Amino acid sequence: MMKKPTNRKKILEYIFEIISPGSKLREAVGRIQEAKLGALIVLGNPEELKDVMGGGFELNAEYSPQRVYELSKMDGAIILSEDIETIYGANIQLQPNYNIETDESGTRHQAAHRIAQQKGNLVITVSERRNKITVYLGKFRYLLNDIGSLLTKASQAITALEKYSINIEKIRTNLSILEYDNTVMLFDVIECFRTYGLFFRMSEELKEYMSELGTEGRLIKIQYEEIMLNKNEGFEALIKDYQKDCTKIEKILNKVKDLTKEDLLDDEKILNLLGYDINATNLDEKIEPRGYGLLNNISKITKKDKETLVKEFSGVQSILAASVQKVTELKGISKFKALHISKALKRIKNKTALDRE
Repeated sequence: MMKKPTNRKKILEYIFEIISPGSKLREAVGRIQEAKLGALIVLGNPEELKDVMGGGFELNAEYSPQRVYELSKMDGAIILSEDIETIYGANIQLQPNYNIETDESGTRHQAAHRIAQQKGNLVITVSERRNKITVYLGKFRYLLNDIGSLLTKASQAITALEKYSINIEKIRTNLSILEYDNTVMLFDVIECFRTYGLFFRMSEELKEYMSELGTEGRLIKIQYEEIMLNKNEGFEALIKDYQKDCTKIEKILNKVKDLTKEDLLDDEKILNLLGYDINATNLDEKIEPRGYGLLNNISKITKKDKETLVKEFSGVQSILAASVQKVTELKGISKFKALHISKALKRIKNKTALDRE
């Protein structure tokens, strides 16, 4: 048996990969639903399941949606390989340990829930009466949403994500003006961080909808990718500009994903992530960015170039004041590139002046 995921996010990714629209198994399950039939499907090796199996017949036939649909007309369970390539058997009576607790009411769902807990296999049921698909893995249970409902939720999430994206642009523009004026305060950084955090929290919710939608979510995915453009880079630059210590960016980004909406509204939690001690910090304290956000707006320069410039000048004001000659002296930066950086900084400065108006 292949190793199964244990946390909710990974479990859902695993489930949706197997049963989302466009997958081999979903085609069979879709036919079963259309015919208003019920089904109980177990993924796994029959040798590892023989202690909970009785009756039925062995097939060892190549998988096809039509075959699974025809076999669902019988009462027993269908056993499929975990890679959905082989139909091992059908019309099998499952005999789980009845001492295993389950709050399911129907016989089919009770058996499915118990088998999933007892053997650790992925088990899928199609309800004949409610026409719903339920997936079990260990103690985890998930009732799949119908496509119409999912598309509505995904559309609402896209709208919310677009609003957060617009807010990010507004707050980032305001922060850039303050950076040029050298008047950024910690409070301004917290507000920008919070907006990014809410944005990525919504994006995680949307990713779950898209995974469950499978091929039905193609248009949503196109919109999502357009909205997400440059957002990761922008957030990373913000953290690198203002973090107090040298905590790895990946570590902070992973922690942000675990924050609730309430956490993101808590200034102290945001400051802690950035390495500040709330008791020793004044939110009105002036703070200068290192320059990553500024340099992020310049095309055709590498990550190494940005690190070189930040290390040498260490601050937006110093970068803005640096001459072409001074930049040319840096290792790995040619005169041509130095001129490009100088011109780009002037364009950004002019744009910021227009934004101020």
